[in-house]
Amino acid sequence: MLLTPSLRIADQKSISVVLLILASLLFVCVRAIGSGSVNKDRAVVLGGGGPVGEAWESGIIAGLADKGIDLSSADLILGTSAGAIVGARLASRMPRTDFINAALAPSAGPPPGQPDQTSSGPPPDLTFLARKLQEMDSGKRLKQSICAEIGEWAQKVRPVVSESQFVASYQRRFPEKEWPSRGYECVSVEATDGSLRVWNGSSAVPLADAVASSCALPGVFAPVTINGHRYMDGGVRSVTNADLARGCRTALVLVPTMGADDALAKSFTHPLSGELRTLRDSRCKVQLIVPDTASLNAFGATLGDENHRAPAFNAGLAEGRDKAGEIAKFWTK
Repeated sequence: MLLTPSLRIADQKSISVVLLILASLLFVCVRAIGSGSVNKDRAVVLGGGGPVGEAWESGIIAGLADKGIDLSSADLILGTSAGAIVGARLASRMPRTDFINAALAPSAGPPPGQPDQTSSGPPPDLTFLARKLQEMDSGKRLKQSICAEIGEWAQKVRPVVSESQFVASYQRRFPEKEWPSRGYECVSVEATDGSLRVWNGSSAVPLADAVASSCALPGVFAPVTINGHRYMDGGVRSVTNADLARGCRTALVLVPTMGADDALAKSFTHPLSGELRTLRDSRCKVQLIVPDTASLNAFGATLGDENHRAPAFNAGLAEGRDKAGEIAKFWTK
């Protein structure tokens, strides 16, 4: 629009006010587009932890529900690895019986009538992975660079099962391609460049593929191919990735690896303290739920032990009920 002598604005302050308003609106729009977690009120963060962690988190959720605390009402449900599995079930509001049965069911094998492609060789050697996680914790190098090195290694080693069989097992767990209507997100890491990838309903990928990629533990499972890129377990970056809930008013963080007598689990958990600082610096109130003594005793020697699903679930159920009063004060404010 051209300004003519007849179109004069006498008060230059009016121009400044208008520009400030427009700038503010632009800032709000950019924030809304750029981050799915902005303007969320309550978040549930579900950390990884193998079959045992999956069962324990499910028990915690069921125990809290028994006391009237429905975590499926969260504005953001963020899951990593096993937490991605639990989060997808929670966000979809799976009926209680189905939710419990799914938590107790062993990880799916091959489809009926198809050969089992599980490797018959020795158990995977995760020494390289453990060493790289320790290096990451030292903070001497960029985390993304180390993640890329882990991804390169993951694409070379022979997985316990083929990529196709691994993904198919998640397609049977989550046959629906539609994402939950709640604000569910899950985390993986791009295996080539080590970059973070957060999947949600706007990612235009099947739910099962996204969850599988979040659970593809390097050295055990092959990275999952999605749209020509390969993705591995989000736990490579962090077992919780709790910092991604930044912008929420409150965040309830479940950490099955905290206190577990599992060296690899301890390495995965190291980034948590920094993530909690990030949340608190953004004025987010944070509440942790970590395994109590009874839960840790139920876990067994490793979080990957399928035989400890039921004990871990039952321990989580009891712990969730016991802590419901404390959590209710935090969650319902």
